Amino acid sequence: MICAAKDIPRPKGAELVSDVLEEIASSEVTLELLSDPAEERKWDKLIKKHHYLKEHRMVGESLRYVAKQNGEWIALLGWSSAAFHLRARDAWIGWTDLLRKNRRQLVACNARFVLLGPKSATSCQLASQILSLNLLRLSEDWQQRYGHPIALAETFVDPERFEGICYRAANWIEIGVTKGFGRSRIDFYQLHDKPKAIFLHPLTPKARQILSAPIMPKAWASYEQAADVLEYPLSGQQTKSLLQALGALRDPRRYHGWLHRNVASIVAIATAAMIAGNNSYLDIAAFAKSLNHNQLRSLRASRKRKTGKCVCPSESTIRRVIQGLDPDQLDRTVTAWLRSHLKDLGLAGLAIDGKCLRTASKINGESIQLFAALDTQTKIVCRQIQIPAKKNEISSLKDLLAELDLRGALVSADAINTQKSTAAHLVEDKQADYLLVVKANQPKLFRKLARLSQAQTGAFSPSRHSSGPGTRPACHP
Repeated sequence: MICAAKDIPRPKGAELVSDVLEEIASSEVTLELLSDPAEERKWDKLIKKHHYLKEHRMVGESLRYVAKQNGEWIALLGWSSAAFHLRARDAWIGWTDLLRKNRRQLVACNARFVLLGPKSATSCQLASQILSLNLLRLSEDWQQRYGHPIALAETFVDPERFEGICYRAANWIEIGVTKGFGRSRIDFYQLHDKPKAIFLHPLTPKARQILSAPIMPKAWASYEQAADVLEYPLSGQQTKSLLQALGALRDPRRYHGWLHRNVASIVAIATAAMIAGNNSYLDIAAFAKSLNHNQLRSLRASRKRKTGKCVCPSESTIRRVIQGLDPDQLDRTVTAWLRSHLKDLGLAGLAIDGKCLRTASKINGESIQLFAALDTQTKIVCRQIQIPAKKNEISSLKDLLAELDLRGALVSADAINTQKSTAAHLVEDKQADYLLVVKANQPKLFRKLARLSQAQTGAFSPSRHSSGPGTRPACHP
């Protein structure tokens, strides 16, 4: 007897499993990114109706999501560009002002989140589930829409209304509170006097290190934005302190001129221009010309007698002042001011190298050799000296490092400084570690290190405390 498959009765257990699976599938929460204008308008209306802020507009780059269950909208989520200034967040990441400007686009803000259904005992669980679903796809969606990923998510919770339980359940980190300002336009903030709790959530492993690294990893470096060289890079307090630091400089000009007499102002403009990324005198002059009246006034620029309007110095004025100043005094003054505005003044890593200035020469025609020490973390030249005519980098190294506290720092240098005297000075006198390059022009040391690098254990001392200063190897890893 032949029977059709549909006539064969199914076991009751199979029917029960099928029903359970269908019920689970129908009750499953899904998340969709909106791209249809009609759905986005619907999203806006529901946000204005159900969200306590009653505002659907979001600043900068933004994405709108909707969570669905059984085909119905149950939650709305909105993401926007991150806040411009957020002290707690910037401190947590380790951002300087320049790093924040270059990498802020890699942080997104959860600006809107609301559940549409009635509140229940499982509302927080549902909210954290939806948040987790959103975080799993947020960076990829942002990449497709705006051409760059997201490394960190931020959000703000009003402590007078909410406790942020769903964010805590989704493993967000509370790092502090805001000052009570809210962004009302793309470049304008208003004081609402309602500080909010700040929550962060990394979207990629080591997001903190990626965003704060002096040089970003290759996978992220292409998404870093170049700073606008005409954008003024200093705050009002930084401008004030810079002018105070430069106040000791004397005017090198024989005739002080009738207009630009404040040397500190001229050098402050040049310093701000170089921080913004301008290196030539023409670029510095273009930066000065782009400054508005308020910025020039904060820099104490000269004013026209008839109009009282602040005017910027010309390229020739800037060049004459900078070239006439004592280079050592100017270097020490500006470097000390830069380091005074960094959170950590200790040197973690120092790179030393010498360079020959191609277009500069002495009166007798000899080239000018400069020897510099660069802080690898902040990219600030901590000290720079001119190598005398009858000396080289090896004999000038002690003079270069004389004023620097290098305790615990790692000093790196090229092969010319791979000398016993250099290593001894760094370890014994400066209490620093070193990383020196060894090339084939030192064949015995080169072969010895090659053999040590192939040893399984015991090639290098495990710590600075395991051996005395005189027993350190020629090269520390």
